[in-house]
Amino acid sequence: MELAGMIAEMGSYIAEKEYPEIKLSLSNIYLIDALPALLSPMSKTAQEAAHERLTKLGVKIILNVAVKDYVDQQVILADGRSIETETLIWTSGVIGREVPGIPAESLGKGRRILVDAYNKVQGTKNIYALGDIALQFTDKNFPKGHPQLAQVAIQHAVNLGKNLKRLEDDKVLVPFSYNNKGSMAIISKFNAVVDLPKFSYKGFIAWLTWLFIHIIPLITFRSKARLAFNWLRLFITNNPSIRLILRPKKDTGQ
Repeated sequence: MELAGMIAEMGSYIAEKEYPEIKLSLSNIYLIDALPALLSPMSKTAQEAAHERLTKLGVKIILNVAVKDYVDQQVILADGRSIETETLIWTSGVIGREVPGIPAESLGKGRRILVDAYNKVQGTKNIYALGDIALQFTDKNFPKGHPQLAQVAIQHAVNLGKNLKRLEDDKVLVPFSYNNKGSMAIISKFNAVVDLPKFSYKGFIAWLTWLFIHIIPLITFRSKARLAFNWLRLFITNNPSIRLILRPKKDTGQ
């Protein structure tokens, strides 16, 4: 979804300037999602905002249908429709790699490893799995498993570290419970959506929040200031300082 918005804006603000020979009016951007809504894990506010903004950018959105195949420059949809294109970006989700030694019965959907409330791999005695690869059904707030986000992995690690210390001290272990601090998605320039535990918001303020959250983890003030300045200049001028402009090689007849 975020990539579709980025490509649409590149076509509007950058491509026409860098590649004037390209007839952008003849091109189309399709965003196809097998789910009934964009940003399905997020709130309805976020879903509607994303759909509305991308539509305004000219993105053609097709929902509730999966991509089945790509043959002879034709995108084949599961409902029988096809779209002719020479360029296809196909993202089909995340699947885990099989780890030698992990029992087959300990693998769940997407090859994620089934773990108990303490992140111990089912069917093992001393193997633990954290983050995206772990599939945990013991959290009452997330009965279908946790979202594959960085915050889940961080909180997994913190809880497991404390539990390993408790094991050494013969203390009772604490089951994992995910503290959902919210989620964000950037839709386009100056436009994003933010879901917090108790409310959601969108637009320019959400976009500023997205920038702030991504700048804060940087270590030094100099790094933060430099990144903030570069982003501000880029968003205002639409003129990236680093880019690769390719031109077709002229035929010299040799």
